Amino acid sequence: MRKISTRESRLIAVLILVAAIALIALVVIGPIVNGFRDRALKRAELGQQFLVNERRIASLDTLQKVAMRQEDELRTQFLTAPDADEAGEALREQIETAAQSTGVNIKATEAMQGAEDDWVRAALEVQVTDAQLIALLARINAIKPGVVVDTVAVTAADALTNLESDTLDVRIEASAPFLRAR
Repeated sequence: MRKISTRESRLIAVLILVAAIALIALVVIGPIVNGFRDRALKRAELGQQFLVNERRIASLDTLQKVAMRQEDELRTQFLTAPDADEAGEALREQIETAAQSTGVNIKATEAMQGAEDDWVRAALEVQVTDAQLIALLARINAIKPGVVVDTVAVTAADALTNLESDTLDVRIEASAPFLRAR
C-alpha cells in the first residue's frame, strides 16, 4: 500500500467532515425541522377548525329556530296530549266523529291502553250496511294525524234469520302514535 499524500488526506478529512455534517443534519436537524413543519400544519388545521366552529356558533340561533319548526311540524303528525289517557280519548272522539258523519248506528266506543307507551288505541262498535262500512273506513283513513286500523271484525248475525238483511255488526280497533304535550 502506498502512503496517502497530504492533499488526499485533507480531501478524505473533508469528505468525512461532510459525511458527519450530513449525518448530523439527518439525525438531529431533520426531525427538528419536520417537527416545526408538522406543528405548523397542525396550527393551520386548528385555525381552519376554529373558523368552522365560529361559523357554527354564529348559526346556532338559526339552527335552533329550524329545529323548533321541525318539532312543530312533527307534532302535527301525531296526537298531542298531556298523557296516554287523554290521547286515547281524543282518538276515540275522532273515530266516533267519523262514524257519526257517515250516519251509522253506534253501539259503543272505548279508549284502550296501547301496546306501546307512545301509542294509544280506541275501539268502535257499530251496526252498518256494506256501503256505510266502506264510507266509514274511508273516513277513518282520512283522519289527521294518521290512524292505523288494527282490526276489523265483521259479523252478519241478522243474515241467519233474514236473508234480505244487509246489516253488519262491526268492531273496529284503531291505534295512533302520540306525543306528550309540552
